[in-house]
Amino acid sequence: VVGPIIRGDYALAGSNHGKPAYKKDTTANGVAVLVYYWDERDGASGAGWWIGPQVGGNMVWGHHPDRTSATPPLSGWQAPHSTPADPSIVVTVATGQQQAWQQQQGWQQQQNPAMMQQQQMAMMQQQQQMQMQQQAAMQQRNMQQQQMMQQRQQMEEANRQRMVEQRRMQEEMQKKRFEDQRQKMEAMRQQQMEIQVAATIRKSLWRLKAATPENFDDLKEEMAKLLAEELEKCGAQQGTLREESDKALEDATKKVEATKEVRAKEEAARLEAERKRAEAVERAAVLLTELRALVDVAGEAAKEFQDARTKLESADGLDSKEKVDAAARPVEEAGKEAADKVQACTEFMRDKAADLRFLPLAVPKPPKAEEPKAEKEEGDEEEPKKEEGSNDTENAATQQTFQKVQMKLSTLRTTLDKETRSLKHMTQVAKKKAAALTERRKVQTLFAKFDKDKDQVLNKREISVFAKTEYQFTISEEDLATMLQALLPNGEKGVKLEDFQALKVAVGVARERAKDKVRRADREAKEQELVESKNQLQKGISEVGDMLHEVEQMLGNANKIVRDFQAEAKDMTSGQMLARAAEVDEVTKSASSKIPEGVEKVEGLGGEVPEELKRWFEVEKRRLTMLARTHEAGVARLVQTVDRLKLDAARKEALEVRAAGDKAMAKLKRYQAEKKMSAAAIFDEIKKAGEGFDESEFVAYISGLAGAEGEEEMAEEELGRAFKAFDDDGLGTISKASFEASLMVLMKVMKDVALTEMLSIKDSKAVRRLICGEAVQLLEGPVREDTAEVDRVRVRCMEDGKEGWVSVAGNQGSAYLREGIQFKVVKETLITESFDIEAPKDEARKVNMVSKKLKPGDILDLREWGRTHEETGLTRLKCKVRSDGTVGYVTSVGNTGIKFVEMIEETGAAIFGAVTASMLDACRHAPLDGWVAKPNTVCGRQASPSKSDKTCHVHMFAFMCPYGCVCIQAYVRAWDAHKYTPMLGSGGGHLRKHR
Repeated sequence: VVGPIIRGDYALAGSNHGKPAYKKDTTANGVAVLVYYWDERDGASGAGWWIGPQVGGNMVWGHHPDRTSATPPLSGWQAPHSTPADPSIVVTVATGQQQAWQQQQGWQQQQNPAMMQQQQMAMMQQQQQMQMQQQAAMQQRNMQQQQMMQQRQQMEEANRQRMVEQRRMQEEMQKKRFEDQRQKMEAMRQQQMEIQVAATIRKSLWRLKAATPENFDDLKEEMAKLLAEELEKCGAQQGTLREESDKALEDATKKVEATKEVRAKEEAARLEAERKRAEAVERAAVLLTELRALVDVAGEAAKEFQDARTKLESADGLDSKEKVDAAARPVEEAGKEAADKVQACTEFMRDKAADLRFLPLAVPKPPKAEEPKAEKEEGDEEEPKKEEGSNDTENAATQQTFQKVQMKLSTLRTTLDKETRSLKHMTQVAKKKAAALTERRKVQTLFAKFDKDKDQVLNKREISVFAKTEYQFTISEEDLATMLQALLPNGEKGVKLEDFQALKVAVGVARERAKDKVRRADREAKEQELVESKNQLQKGISEVGDMLHEVEQMLGNANKIVRDFQAEAKDMTSGQMLARAAEVDEVTKSASSKIPEGVEKVEGLGGEVPEELKRWFEVEKRRLTMLARTHEAGVARLVQTVDRLKLDAARKEALEVRAAGDKAMAKLKRYQAEKKMSAAAIFDEIKKAGEGFDESEFVAYISGLAGAEGEEEMAEEELGRAFKAFDDDGLGTISKASFEASLMVLMKVMKDVALTEMLSIKDSKAVRRLICGEAVQLLEGPVREDTAEVDRVRVRCMEDGKEGWVSVAGNQGSAYLREGIQFKVVKETLITESFDIEAPKDEARKVNMVSKKLKPGDILDLREWGRTHEETGLTRLKCKVRSDGTVGYVTSVGNTGIKFVEMIEETGAAIFGAVTASMLDACRHAPLDGWVAKPNTVCGRQASPSKSDKTCHVHMFAFMCPYGCVCIQAYVRAWDAHKYTPMLGSGGGHLRKHR
């Protein structure tokens, strides 16, 4: 089985547990085949040589228990591993693998030195034996030839016998294979028959398990018969099937019994439900009888109400409202009584609805097909038949009765509603008739009152008296003549009773016409007053509007100055920027002073405004108020703009100070390198007297220093800015300590390197070893050490103050020191005036600085290395904030180990001030919000081709202006001058990228 898998050529593929491992050249069905050794760590049974797809895996194909052999044994392998040793499995060393075999032997010697010694001794003994054999070789050569002939004959005879034996064994194996195959086929047929019979029995068991009380006995009998006939044919499964059949019979019996119990309970529940329903039906029939009686009573009351209403409709003498009410009152009472009885029926049905729902319903049955009647023989008696439809007939009658009652009750409701509406309408009509009769009598009485001559008409004089008395209106002759002409077209004597209503209308029209004349005059006078009031208010509104318009022009001028400033700020100095900001500030203050006056006038407008002008006046006043607020917002924006302009001017001044300071620093360092002087010595040259030097001494000294080739001389104004860059404390004088701190150069140890006492490496004694990551201060150098051909500098360790010489880089180019260390705030902290945080103000130095917060990301330049505060345990260092020049003490490490400030390598931001001028030339934007060196933007560092002549380095820095303009420029730094110079000249070699 495993022969095809493990058979093949193997090559050395590694080792395992101190002995070589081999891998088959080809895979078996995509799986690798390995031969490896496993020691006794998992027990003696697991030790030896193994064949498997994975070293130490759970799956194996062969095993050899030999634990002493250094290489795989040549025979005695067990394959599969749980069988006896198979003599046909033989391991041989292939002819083409002799060299690999020798490599294996060499590998074994490397793995086991003791074995190597034993093999060497064996080789020496073998050489001695070979010499002895060579001496006897000549004597034995002839004998060997004869023996070879005999051996050849013996081998041929042995081969012939082996071939005969092989044929015999093959015949026996073939017979055995045929017999085994026949037995297997017979066993398979027997097994298939057992499976079929078992399936038939189990199918019967499944039907028995699903039996019902109706078919249980039949299925039980069928199951017993099947077991008696077929169970013996199941062979080894007889016991199992017997147990399954017994279990199935028991379960089916229990299931059938349970089904019978459930059916009995259901039948009892059905009978109980029918009994309760019969009681409910009987109770519903009684209630139906009561409801029918109530509906009949309500019907009689409705009939009485209908008759009373009909009688009222034909009544006479109802000529007044009182008579109508008196006649309608008993009819309304009868209607109310009938409505109450109908409502009682409705409430009865609603209250008894739960009981009435049990009234039987008549469900019509489909007609049955007529069955042929069998002929009745003479003498046969007819069997009495149960009337199947008797219950249905009774149910139908009951249901019809209930429906009739409902319909009658609904009809009564409709009739009552109709009769009630009819009564209400009839009463209203009767009252209107009575009111009309009463009004007619009043008109007749009024007409008779003014008909003084009793001629049944009203003449001119009587009409005038009527208008004066009834309408308090004196009618003019002209109006009276016009009125009579319209009322008496045929020249009658006067106005009759029939035209009295028209006369009243005509008098009313004449009266309103007279009133209209008076109202028109009043309205015209009022409109004139409103025009005068509006003109007066418009005058005040115009005055305020003119004032606000003047403010608007002033704000426009100020905004124009700001726009011009932003366009020209690039070419302006900080002083010019401050002057322009002051101009904008002056215009802003002037405009700001006029706005409150305008607002006050707006509030004072109006006084008592007529009601008709209030809406117009409020709209105008609101418009002026909104305009004033708009101008106030404009003034506020200008104030913010002025503050920002002043801040931009201060930032630009800081940039100018920093750039000038960098230029002066470059001169000082170049002079320091040429003269090989310390910072203290240069300080002594600058100061004339006292403890420090002032601006004039500094300007005079820097002016006397020679500039680099092609470098422009610094103007006096620029030198004054440079002095501010060195004056950290802002006291007007620079102390020795402050000057030395400004010229201090820090370097970071990039690799562990020795610090020696002397320049020479060979004859110098080591001071201590510098550890990668610590900082040192440059004191002298770099100086060339010719023996080792390296540049060395003298430094002071910032941790312990020890001094000595160290190599900047190895002679193979490995860097040990790198210049440029700065500090970055990583956690918000405070910068204070003094080293002692709790020091009172009178003990702190008088500097123009107050304690403030530093935010993460702020870059700091070191002035004094950190010291531990004895009382608080805080580590504090003195530094200068690069963004605004603030100098003070900062906590770098808390007393619990929390870091507030960490040391980082200096990036392109270190030369920020030195290249500001060229950057400003390259970017079209003015640095209103300050320039920012983009972090991690040192794009590359490239040494000269010659490793032994490292004279300069090329650096590339990227800077970003506040508008997103990124300017990139390459700079060359001379190794000995510590100066950065643009490669392509000032303002050249820039790339711009805009958002």
